[in-house]
Amino acid sequence: MVAPRILFALTILLHLAGCTEGMFEPPVRPLAPPAIVAPPAPPPLPEYRGPATRSFLLGFTRWPADLTREGVAIAEDYAYAHGDIVALAFIGGIPWAEALDNKPYPQDVQEHLQYRPPAGKKLFLSISPLDKDRRGLAPYWGDTDNQPLPPPWNREALNSARVKRAYLNFVLRAIETMRPDFLAIGVELNVLLSRNPVRWQQLKELYVDTYRAVKKLHKALPVFFTTDVLHYKRLVRDAKGSDQEKEVMDLMRYSDLFAMSVYPHMSVEVPRPVPANFLDFATRFKRPVAVAESGMSAQDVELRTYATTLRGSDADQYQFTELLLKTAARDYYDFVINFASTDFERLVARLQPPLDDLARIWAYTGMQSSDKRPKPASAVWDGFLRAKYERAKWW
Repeated sequence: MVAPRILFALTILLHLAGCTEGMFEPPVRPLAPPAIVAPPAPPPLPEYRGPATRSFLLGFTRWPADLTREGVAIAEDYAYAHGDIVALAFIGGIPWAEALDNKPYPQDVQEHLQYRPPAGKKLFLSISPLDKDRRGLAPYWGDTDNQPLPPPWNREALNSARVKRAYLNFVLRAIETMRPDFLAIGVELNVLLSRNPVRWQQLKELYVDTYRAVKKLHKALPVFFTTDVLHYKRLVRDAKGSDQEKEVMDLMRYSDLFAMSVYPHMSVEVPRPVPANFLDFATRFKRPVAVAESGMSAQDVELRTYATTLRGSDADQYQFTELLLKTAARDYYDFVINFASTDFERLVARLQPPLDDLARIWAYTGMQSSDKRPKPASAVWDGFLRAKYERAKWW
């Protein structure tokens, strides 16, 4: 039997897949996926000399290396050994009806609310009111997640009174139960701006009302939304005509952090190497900065379903990791999350098209290979991890 956390990992994959909509044009008919070739064993890694201190926490999600208990353990063991914060995302729906009336949640929801990070590790919790494509209301989370919205929820606007009350109730229950150290109450919200400007205005109202209510009860908790960098910079097709700078800046009035998700290899418009000033814009919001999710592929990824190849190499991953962490040190970020701790091409091999191609986009963004060999970028990561953590003064 597949563990519940493995099934939940597939929900996160669907979330990531939503980022790809509008990026790639599929061919007339899909082709068979390529065979997996194990990479050669790398030479021993030289030690990377990082700074003496750092203001930011370093961490990963619990995304598994494979859809097996062993695959879960490999990824979690690395994440816990090489990080001091764990990122957990509830992005497969909301128990809308139960949350509205403060009734007991379905068993699957209750089990996920029981997660606690290991002793000494911080928790970054993300909750999203949007569906995986960032076009409308999140699905229903009942006995399983990603269930169709039942009536009347399938007709609710994002800013309806019922949605506002149910979403706030769920967020408050998650806070009370899990006690996160950081809380995102919207994930990559600016993607909706690219895809549906009318619903973006509804979403802003939902987000602002939720933010105000949460902060009234939990003043010390950092509460914020996350921003997709490729959409913000209009480096993907469907973001070209959107007014990202103005709208994100407006919503930042109700955010304690500027938190971003950044996967440079997902856009052919991002130069290689990634420019030194690629993340400099993040300080313009006059808020503490964090990286809610990130990654760079360590090898080329052929997406046959989309007739596209995304570029990547060990050198690319090393360069981006060093740029990201040096920028985080310079600008006193709060935390940096690399989405995958471990490469997961074995997981990809179990999936059917086109989901396998979607998963393949992130399959080689881990800091170690699926057979537990450290990748060159991991030396940079561990060099910064060895630095003494001194939390930024604004908290």
